[in-house]
Amino acid sequence: MKILAPLRGADEVQPLLEAGATEFYCGLAPPGWEEEFGAAWSNRRSTRSAGVASLAQMQHIVEEAQGRPVFATLNSPSYPAGAVPRLVEFGHTLLEEVGISALIVAETELLLALVDEGLAPRLHISSLASCRNAGAAAFYRDLGVPRVILPRHVTLGEIEAIAVPGLELEAFILNDGCVFEEGLCATTHALGTYCMSDRVGGKYVQLDERYEFWRWLQNNSGCQTSRGITLGPCGLCALPRLRQAGVCSLKVVGREASLARKAASVRLAAAALATANTSGRPQDIRSRVIDLRGAPQLCQDAHLCYYPDVWATPACTSPEHAAAANDPPC
Repeated sequence: MKILAPLRGADEVQPLLEAGATEFYCGLAPPGWEEEFGAAWSNRRSTRSAGVASLAQMQHIVEEAQGRPVFATLNSPSYPAGAVPRLVEFGHTLLEEVGISALIVAETELLLALVDEGLAPRLHISSLASCRNAGAAAFYRDLGVPRVILPRHVTLGEIEAIAVPGLELEAFILNDGCVFEEGLCATTHALGTYCMSDRVGGKYVQLDERYEFWRWLQNNSGCQTSRGITLGPCGLCALPRLRQAGVCSLKVVGREASLARKAASVRLAAAALATANTSGRPQDIRSRVIDLRGAPQLCQDAHLCYYPDVWATPACTSPEHAAAANDPPC
């Protein structure tokens, strides 16, 4: 399994390689995008807060990666009129001149336009496309696309059902939850608010205490740290079952984060993957993660889990081990 790390600049490549990253992804708006299309996003993040600075910087990232795959995001869920031809042209530039390994796309018109250009083998389907069943996965595979990025909120059982032969799966593994299903969400950043805010329609509302706690967890637990390792949604204990389901790439989220946060997240993922490779037991992975990250209380009751159903799996533990280790029962 590969560890996919986010990037903002070439100076982050070597530290993330040393931390354990084996693939990279980043975003860059086409030159002149804002002048032509205003505030519309080209890649689901603000260029100022999370984007690579220039085509020259993107080229430097590819060079620093020394043959490791670098993927570029063109994954906004919608685009203004006239944007798709501009993005197709930019996609050719990234793939053929800069040396990007693949483009991450979500919007259907852009996807089909890139496929018509013969670029399907170098496209990945973004989580924002909400591929949630085997039929959708087979559709993308039959277009010639090699990889689908799974939505955040799929369960392990759903991942196993989505998997089809001939298609790679990529799954979220650390950081950045979402209180909505982002690929189907018309609320995020709408109504003058943000999805993690308690301002609705311009008015503050009093939310249930349990919802407040859940929302805080989804928002990286306030981005607090413990023992130098960042907190946030985590799917590390599910690594053995994700592997069995055909997941080949583990996505660490946070293009806009500091290098320290990214590197700490990648180190944690690498340590968990090493434990999964030698043990294969979710309990051993959880123990290793808690040893490194601390905050055991956030692992209780699967508070941080992207895939809490890992603890409902018959293979999670034996009754004898559960009793001895005080693990959750299967």
